[in-house]
Amino acid sequence: WRQKGTGRARQGSIRAPHWVGGGVVFGPKPRNYSYSLPKKVRKQSLKIVLTSKLKKGLLKVVDNIVLDEIKTKKFLEIAHNLNLNKALIITNGREKKLELAARNVPEFQILPVEGLNVYDVLRYDYLVLLQDSIPKIEGFLLS
Repeated sequence: WRQKGTGRARQGSIRAPHWVGGGVVFGPKPRNYSYSLPKKVRKQSLKIVLTSKLKKGLLKVVDNIVLDEIKTKKFLEIAHNLNLNKALIITNGREKKLELAARNVPEFQILPVEGLNVYDVLRYDYLVLLQDSIPKIEGFLLS
């Protein structure tokens, strides 16, 4: 309504915050609440998880997984021979055939050394390390 002549108090707008049905004064704003753990904590937790897998006998070191062709069936045969049922396989990053052969099998995941993380290690029963990935892991954990 207009400011003068109505007998009512002055009001700017009926959408003002103090009116019923009015606006919100300091409403919620989109904000990123994520938190990144310190590097030392991440490194220590990875050491603990790897030690735990080793003590339980769930860590296997394999010289190399050689696939002549990109076939899921061949990969599953190799996994069966190693007695693996749900495993995370850590490679040096140059195992393209292995990655392609295993990508359609939900019980297995192939990760390069740079992608090694606590969540994935705990998610899978077995941890399989290829021999050439171990120096990189040692270098990362001991630095």
